[in-house]
Amino acid sequence: MINPYLWILSIGHLIVDLGQGVLPILMPLLAQNLQLSYFQVGTVVLAFTFSSAIIQPVFGVLSDRISMPWLMPLGLFLSGFGLALTGMVKSYELLLLAVLLSGIGVAGYHPEGSKVAHFVSEESKAGSSMAVFSVGGNLGFGLGPMLAIFILSFNGLGSIQGVMIPGVLGALVFMVLLPRFKKILAKEMFKQKKIIEETAIRSGRKGNLILLILYITVRSWIHSGLVFFIPFYFPSFKGIAEPEYLVSTFLIAGVVGTILGGPFADRFGGRNGLLASMVICLFTVYPFLHFNGIWVPVLAFIVGASLISTFSVTVVFGQRLLPHNIGLASGLTLGFGIGMGSIGVTLFGIIADHMGLPITMTLISLLPVLGIILAFTLPDVRARGSVPILGKTLQQQA
Repeated sequence: MINPYLWILSIGHLIVDLGQGVLPILMPLLAQNLQLSYFQVGTVVLAFTFSSAIIQPVFGVLSDRISMPWLMPLGLFLSGFGLALTGMVKSYELLLLAVLLSGIGVAGYHPEGSKVAHFVSEESKAGSSMAVFSVGGNLGFGLGPMLAIFILSFNGLGSIQGVMIPGVLGALVFMVLLPRFKKILAKEMFKQKKIIEETAIRSGRKGNLILLILYITVRSWIHSGLVFFIPFYFPSFKGIAEPEYLVSTFLIAGVVGTILGGPFADRFGGRNGLLASMVICLFTVYPFLHFNGIWVPVLAFIVGASLISTFSVTVVFGQRLLPHNIGLASGLTLGFGIGMGSIGVTLFGIIADHMGLPITMTLISLLPVLGIILAFTLPDVRARGSVPILGKTLQQQA
């Protein structure tokens, strides 16, 4: 049975990640209101990506050294508060500060939230439990645009303050539960300390973590590349005038994939989950970009589900590789690696400008090959804190 606190943490994850879907809808209105250039628009998006994703490992390190469960309600509040300020500011500089504030809220919630999720999950169901936590974030990303459209329908940017409502309500709930979360963290971190003292940290973990982050980076480049370039590619080269439904299908499929990927990894192992994901992607991304008719949305769903099926798996993988730094592992796998997707989109944009979009999409379709290679090099982690090194696990060596 899934711990009920996981569902609460998942709802918090949903709320805090709404901003990733809200901001793209706000940007055209903000650009018009403040007369922003394309460069300034890109800088705003980069500021949000930096503050919400790339600096997550910093919060993770702090979380490992000092238990900070209060970051969860604070993060929920700031994520919505910062977005609400975007419709009230009168200058580009203040807009950047508002976006940075929202992003910091997002970054603050993830390491603490995933750490608590890790501690309340059963060892044999770590993948399934983290899938429950992760699916909230995926839903938040997908529901964000709908929330933005609904709130803006009242009075445009004049009603943007409504984006604060989910964050405020979520923060209040988490404040009530804060004493319970403190007890969970205090108890489990003491147990983790005892395990670390009894089980020496062997060499090889850092190398495996680097390989895992590279895998996550490749996955993020494929995912972000498809999400951002599908609206450009299919109208111009496949004759699909309204490709938005393909993006929606792709993102919704990611939610389904997250739900299925965790249990698969629990049963067959994390590495096998990573391999299966990239193998399926390798054989479906290229046809998705070149087939016609009913196969296009079908393949969009398969690609989206298989690609994001490892979202929760990589988080659990990282936590098992760094059992003494759960916060750092969560920040790296949830934030930094995923934030690298924006860098990938920038690189793909340069390639598309110089070599054309079809070649760029072909390069994206070949990236799963690199993902398969990286997955093969990773250890087969089957239990929390059990990392095979030279054919043995740490538990066996201890």
